[in-house]
Amino acid sequence: MAIRRQTNAPTFLGIGSQRCATSYLNQILEAHPNIHMAPKECNFFNYNIQRKGLGWYLQHFETDSEDDIQAWGEISPSYAVMRPREIQLAHDLFPHLKLILIVRQPVDRMWSALRRHWTYSYLEDVADVGKDVSSMLGYADQRLADAFGDYQAIYRNWSSVFDDDRILLLRFERMKTEPECTVARVLEFLGVEVDIEWIRSYRKDASVPNRSKVEVKMPAYVRYYLARRYLDRTRIFNTMTNGLVEDWVDEMEECIADRAWIQEARYQLRSTVRYRLVQWAHGLVDPVRTWWKVMKARHVISTSRA
Repeated sequence: MAIRRQTNAPTFLGIGSQRCATSYLNQILEAHPNIHMAPKECNFFNYNIQRKGLGWYLQHFETDSEDDIQAWGEISPSYAVMRPREIQLAHDLFPHLKLILIVRQPVDRMWSALRRHWTYSYLEDVADVGKDVSSMLGYADQRLADAFGDYQAIYRNWSSVFDDDRILLLRFERMKTEPECTVARVLEFLGVEVDIEWIRSYRKDASVPNRSKVEVKMPAYVRYYLARRYLDRTRIFNTMTNGLVEDWVDEMEECIADRAWIQEARYQLRSTVRYRLVQWAHGLVDPVRTWWKVMKARHVISTSRA
């Protein structure tokens, strides 16, 4: 099923994660004269593959300036939480893809996602919603909201299909503190000539506005709850990446070190009656749902080629 490199096929994907400066990176790559970007969030491999077909996807990579283009790609943050069967289908179609994964301290990432959720909820009292701890935890307990910060699962799933050297791991904060160096790493990884002067000149105008309407400080218990949940998974991810996020582990350990017994009791109670039950249910249903979705996608692709 593999497709050889053509003028209308991707050479790289930005696979997320959500709320990790993917829009900013997309803006920079889209402006680069030697890169051709499809529209952000095509969501082809996880959503549109059986709805719109392979032809629809490939047309996004058609360009009239072939001689200047050194890389073709797209960024869809929701790819981060794709299941291995979906990832395998992407590999079968485009085995030479390079992948860019940006990670952010998982507690901060969840808080950013929560603020965005409130902003786009269109509630008249959206500025007051953030004072309700119950609503915060309710959002954080949702499977997808939680999965975008589970980097050990994301990295394990993608690296089980694509070789490690085809995955570039970037830290969100370094997009802010070391932008030129980070963009240069991306360009080098993609096989695009690195021009520091271009990076410097473009960055003067590059920005993604923060559209959040909610300016609420994260409550101490919410920070504890999220740190408690993500600590073990972040430790595993840190080990998998040879200490890439050691400081995140330290931050979360410090956050829960002086916990009161009531905080731990609240955490265990909610985890037992809400979070773990939801995760267990999805663990039963998702493999079957993913199998069915991938089977339909393969059928659509085979039919379109016939």
